Amino acid sequence: MQPGCMHQPWRVKIIKIMVLLHSADGMAWQSPPKGTSLKTLSEAEEQGFILIRGEFQKRQFRLTELGSDYVERDKRRLEARRL
Repeated sequence: MQPGCMHQPWRVKIIKIMVLLHSADGMAWQSPPKGTSLKTLSEAEEQGFILIRGEFQKRQFRLTELGSDYVERDKRRLEARRL
């Protein structure tokens, strides 16, 4: 099996967190995108990218300054790759 084909759980975790961060509409409190697990929210909060508030069904998140900066850098990186 080639090294690039091996299952890499850390990569899946990062992709889920990036989808969550990129789905944010600014830094206001908002509902996470449909299908976002509590585990993904918790992992993003542990890394300092978001803040979470609310109960199980009414959970909301917002980007921290670190999360906002990370998304902006990633958007610029993606745009540069398209050019």
